[in-house]
Amino acid sequence: MQKGDLIYIPQDVLLFDRNDIFVAKTEKPVLGVFLKETPIGMPWQAGTYTVYALGKKTTVARKCVYPMETTC
Repeated sequence: MQKGDLIYIPQDVLLFDRNDIFVAKTEKPVLGVFLKETPIGMPWQAGTYTVYALGKKTTVARKCVYPMETTC
C-alpha cells in the first residue's frame, strides 16, 4: 500500500495511539487512509500500520486492514 490509499477496517478492531494507548474499538466497518507501515523488525509496534480513521491518526494491526479496490 502507498500513503493516501483508502483502506477498510472491519468491526471490532482495536485502534491505538503512538504510545500504544487504546483509542477506540470499531463498532462498525470503517474507511480510513493508509499513512505508513511499521516494519516487522522494529521493536515497538512491529507489524502495524499507521492510519487516519475515526478522525484520528491511529495504529492498527496489519492483519485487520484491507485495501479498498479501485475500479476505473
